[in-house]
Amino acid sequence: MGIVNRIKREVFIRPWLKQGYSRKLANAYYKKVQWDNKLDNGISMQDKKWAHDHKYLSTSIEKYDLKNNLDKYISDVDYLFLQPFNNSFTKWMKDLVTTNHVLVDYPEHLPKLYFNIIDREHKKIFLPIDTVNRAYGENYDDFIKLLDERGKLCLRPASSSGNRSTYMIERIGDNRYKLCADEIDKARMTMFGYGYDKQMLLCDEYPAELPEGFEPNPCKKSEYDKESLYELINTLKYSYVIAEPYKLREGIGGTVKLYIASKELKTTELLDAYFLPHGAETPEHLRISAAGEVEGRGITIPNWDGIIADTLEIAKFVSEIEYFTAYILITEDGFVIDRFSTSPVLPTVAHSEKLNNYLLDRLAKKRSSVKATRSSRWKAFRDKRFNRFVKHFCRPGIRPYMQKLWMRSVWDDFLHTKSTTLGQKLWCWRHGFQSFRIQQYGLTKENYKNFLSDYQYHWLNRINNNYQIWINDKTTTRYVMEPYKQFLAKYYYDIIKMQGKTCIKALQDIPEGFDASFDGIFKLLRQEKLLALKPSAGTHGDGFYRMEYADGRYLINGKEMTEDEIIAMISDFKSIYVITEYLFMHHELKKIYPNSVNTIRVAVVNQSAYEPKIMQTYMRIGSSKSGFTDNVGYGGICAKIDTATGRYYCPEQLRDHKFTPCPVHPDTGVKIEGIVPNWDYMCKGVVNICKFMPELEYLGFDIAITDDGFKIIEINIHQDLHKVAEHTPEFRQFYQDKMKLKAEYYGMKKW
Repeated sequence: MGIVNRIKREVFIRPWLKQGYSRKLANAYYKKVQWDNKLDNGISMQDKKWAHDHKYLSTSIEKYDLKNNLDKYISDVDYLFLQPFNNSFTKWMKDLVTTNHVLVDYPEHLPKLYFNIIDREHKKIFLPIDTVNRAYGENYDDFIKLLDERGKLCLRPASSSGNRSTYMIERIGDNRYKLCADEIDKARMTMFGYGYDKQMLLCDEYPAELPEGFEPNPCKKSEYDKESLYELINTLKYSYVIAEPYKLREGIGGTVKLYIASKELKTTELLDAYFLPHGAETPEHLRISAAGEVEGRGITIPNWDGIIADTLEIAKFVSEIEYFTAYILITEDGFVIDRFSTSPVLPTVAHSEKLNNYLLDRLAKKRSSVKATRSSRWKAFRDKRFNRFVKHFCRPGIRPYMQKLWMRSVWDDFLHTKSTTLGQKLWCWRHGFQSFRIQQYGLTKENYKNFLSDYQYHWLNRINNNYQIWINDKTTTRYVMEPYKQFLAKYYYDIIKMQGKTCIKALQDIPEGFDASFDGIFKLLRQEKLLALKPSAGTHGDGFYRMEYADGRYLINGKEMTEDEIIAMISDFKSIYVITEYLFMHHELKKIYPNSVNTIRVAVVNQSAYEPKIMQTYMRIGSSKSGFTDNVGYGGICAKIDTATGRYYCPEQLRDHKFTPCPVHPDTGVKIEGIVPNWDYMCKGVVNICKFMPELEYLGFDIAITDDGFKIIEINIHQDLHKVAEHTPEFRQFYQDKMKLKAEYYGMKKW
């Protein structure tokens, strides 16, 4: 952008900043206005400027009859201001596979998926969607077998997109296949996209006139055999799924679009409903009445009340998502939700009064609780500048967040590591290590290349693909892990801040008779005596609260508190918290130290996606220094575990960044050595869970061994490094492979 255009932009956005809007929003509106001014829609520039000054785009003049209804409808600027509409749980509707896992109890209303196609080691691999029963197999050969049986299957992008198409793969003979356009997708692409696949045009049934420079797929053929079909699929740039083709009901010819809201985790309601005719060149919204009648089409949506009831039931199940649209197709045997959108686009006609009132109410609440202050603008400016610094001056591929963590760790190392000289520190930082690794690893100039450095590990983040969203918060983990819920603590409540209000939701494992309220929480605590309160996305035991009821008193981390004090404490939480069952460790392990759940860390690698391997295991034991957690960095103790036998031995504590022997527990005097109970059962269970989530190749399990088995406390997607010097050659090779792949991607010769 030239200096003149920069000045024009600043002149435009300055008044919006003074009104309290963020720079990000003002920039977004500026771009929309520039696009609107170039739009040849028969509206004069004078009227366009009038609309822009009143926070609308020119298309809204006729849509809302703005000249007569200027203050009636939410403005285009304020609709931008409301975004993002939802919290981090929007990820549940981000892709078909995740939605399939979260809504596992509603398969009849979701697309039928068979295989997930992901990238692994520079090639596409086919993974089963049903990883519990694997009824349709688990690899490409099994996909071909299913295709031969069914005759036709759907190749569909895992995530909704306006420029990636769905294709039909048809069997036309023995080891002969062809790709055809999906008629439903052609209608979808016409309404929401470009009318063709801008990323990878794989069939001939789209417009002949393509953009200049559009390169045809070199693997595209008129028909394929098994090998050439795989070669074609291997060229796909994004994740795709294999799905069952829809069988639509005749006489409908369109998509139903529902606007749905969940209020404070308690109620769900339909705000608006439209019919989008297939074959329209642009999205056309026809209103649907309360009886299911489509405006101007002379058709009634079959089983309309049932569709609304079932969709609202699904919305209630995922009420953590406040506002979304569902795109529904009417099939021969019912209906299917083709896709969700957690960033709903308003209809092309004036929306309903109910939807408008909902949006205006949210707008008033957000304006009262969120303001773009100088400090927030300064923080946004600093973050933007830091991101630019990382992009231009740091190692290619490192995330700004991880670069910031590395810089903080270097500063902390400089201030607090007293056992190394400044020269040693500089040498370590230059080679990517914190200086205390000299003692921990026996680091020297001759052997440092044998170890994974701290900076290399920061740079590797993220090792897992986008499906890591399944386990980067505990609430999502509980939803996704429904088939293996017996290995999780019981999840009772979600506590979420919504529009400035503390809201409570009863989760899947809540017993009957307990409602979603503070009264329900206290009633449950009085019954269970002990509960765990912890951040949904927390790690290291940070933010953990031990809730106890004893002798008529409430205790939080051992401190007596009243109900009002506990309510005030919870109401001050800014992040999402969960209340779960309090886990009790095995009686033998409890003898070592009874005041924390002494956990087992299990590091697992599933590089092939088919054969998970346990690479490292160790035990963490709490102490009076670490409180109610077993965090080694806070004073806990760690002991090695022989993965083959479950024998734990060689306990150590960190003192001045150095592991020192601790053969007996400093508080209880109990010798730390023995066999972990239920070891083989635990190892088998962890491996099976990794097979359940084969999309993820690098996981760190925190396990509590119980009297009757084991429970997973949390699963880490980028676990802390522990005793790198003791990593096996196979574990080291895994990191080397990951670094090589990332370096190749960014064109690096050294890493």
